[in-house]
Order: sequence, then structure tokens, then C-alpha cells
Amino acid sequence: MIVLHEYPLSMVDHVGFRRFVGALQPLFKMGTRNTIRYMVSCNLFQFILIHLDCRTRWNSTFNMLSTALPYKVVFTRASRVDKQYTSLPSDEEWKIAEDVVERLRLFYDITVLISGTDYVTANIYFTRIAKIRKQIRQWSSCGNPLVEAMSANMIANFDKYWSDIQGLMGIATILDPRFKTVVLLICSEDLLGEVGNACEDRVVQVKNLLADLMCEYHVAEDVEGSESTTPLGNNDDFLFDISARIASRRPASMGFQSEPDRYLDEEMVNMHTKNFNVLDWWKVAGTRYPTPRRIAKDIYAIRVTTFASEYAFSTSGRVLSEHRSRLTTKMSEALMCSQDWLRNKYKGIFNIFNLP
Repeated sequence: MIVLHEYPLSMVDHVGFRRFVGALQPLFKMGTRNTIRYMVSCNLFQFILIHLDCRTRWNSTFNMLSTALPYKVVFTRASRVDKQYTSLPSDEEWKIAEDVVERLRLFYDITVLISGTDYVTANIYFTRIAKIRKQIRQWSSCGNPLVEAMSANMIANFDKYWSDIQGLMGIATILDPRFKTVVLLICSEDLLGEVGNACEDRVVQVKNLLADLMCEYHVAEDVEGSESTTPLGNNDDFLFDISARIASRRPASMGFQSEPDRYLDEEMVNMHTKNFNVLDWWKVAGTRYPTPRRIAKDIYAIRVTTFASEYAFSTSGRVLSEHRSRLTTKMSEALMCSQDWLRNKYKGIFNIFNLP
């Protein structure tokens, strides 16, 4: 405010201004004119925005720490210049902040990623959940008592909510040509923390679920195409002769493969392919597998979460009045759709002004 509107530095010492700022945010620690002068001289306002912690939004802790850590020396210098600045963290507290911020970064990045609305999120579900479980397992033996205690609570909550992985999300992993069953098996190993039959059994369960879906989609396809199919004749001897000749020329070890088997046997797409879009792949290359293609179209329309990232960061919950809690299902759907449309419409404007 001082830099933007060219107010005098002495403004921060005014009693009325301090009372005003305290009413807006009681947790904000107001510095003196010397603190502001030093921060301006270091061009801090040009490069960073000061983030404050909010008890009901855990991402604010990450934003505060990630912003403050690179300027550790600046805070030390400010404590020497400004005698009223008495909140300088100790070396031990700085060390704890460094350990915690990297752990929070993992959850922050993944939460933002799976809350996206402009791309498919179902195919990245398994890989990100497995990454979290693997990292928590490593934290439990990192040697930091605070982090180890936090990881123990995380493991209990993780196993409570994520031990039963939904089969459809496993199918979404298999239907990604970069992952297939290989990545699904690796993710299962990271989730369970072991290598063996238990992980392979999970992969088999997901493949069986895919086979069941194939049967359902085949039935639906047969019903839809029964009226438009051109009959070939039930007693056509010529077709039976062609079929027998094909069977005689085919090697004994070679049989007819199902669509999922042919898809899984095909070479995987490079995982580091730039700008890879799984929907575009199924639109073009997936024409060779019509039934899995239909399944992919339906499964990839499923969002991992219907909550925006700002709601996932909040621990305070949403306050519902007696009017908002009585919305009909049709009205709720209309409000959700309108919200997404408006956010997409003004997304460019928000990016220009760096608005949340």
C-alpha cells in the first residue's frame, strides 16, 4: 500500500492506521518505518508478496514458509535494524520450517494437480497416491522426531481413507498407454510397501474388472448395432470354407487375441512424451481397440475430485444457511455448472492480475 500509493513511511507509526490494520487482521505484525525502509531498499516488494498464516487454511502455512525461507538473512537483518521486531525465529525453528515446507509442497502440488478442470485427472490418480504413500513411509524414518510423529498420524489417516483403491481408477491407469499394467503394479508395490503376490493380485483384480466392463460394453454394442448390421447368411458354405482355410494357415500357437490383450501387448508410449494427451491418443491410435476406446471415453470423464483446490486447502468447512441447505438437485447442478463456466470465462483475466 505504501509503495503502490506513495504514502509516507511514517504512516505505519500512526495510531489510527495501526488500529485499522489490527481490526482487519489481528495476526498481522506491524513493523516500524525502519522495517519498511529496509524492505524497500532490498526491493522485497518488487519480488515477493508477504503471505500470512491462516489457521483454517493449511496451504497458507506452506505459502508463508516458502516465501519466508529464501529471505532468512533479511529477517535477521531486520531484527538488528528494528528494535521492535522481536519475532525472529531461532535457528532451530528455521530448521523445522525447512523440513516441514518440503513435505507440505508435496501435498500442495498434488492437490492443485488433481483439482484441475482443463485436463484428465483419472489417469494420474494411482501414481500420485502411490507417491504420497511412498514419501510418508520414508518420512517415518528420516531421523527428525517431529516429522516422524507427523508421518505416523499421516499413515493412520492414509490407510483409513486410501487403503481401498477404487477399481475404476485402476482401469484408468491401465488405459493410459504410458502406464498400462506395469505402472499399476509399481504403484501397488509403493502403496503396500512390499513386492510379491499381493501386488500382482491387485493388478489381476483390476484386469478382471476391465474384462467385466468389456462384456457389458459388448452387450450394449450388440444391442445398438443389431438393427444396422448387414446379415451374412447363417448357412453360407463359402464363409465357412474361408474360416476353415484361415484356421489351417494360422500357427497352432497363435490364437485370436482380445482387444485388451492386443492393447496391453502393444509397446508403451514414452512416459516423457511432451504435451501428451491421453484423449487425443484414444481418438486417433485407439481406433484399433473400439471397445476399450469407449470405456476410456467414459472413465476419463470422471474427475478424481469435485472439490476445487481452495476448498481442499480449507479445514473450516463451508457454512450452509437454511436457504443454501434446501437447494434442489437441479438447482445445485445449475449452480455448479455456472460456477465452472464463469471461472473458465474469466480465467485469463485472473491470470493477468494474479488473482486466486
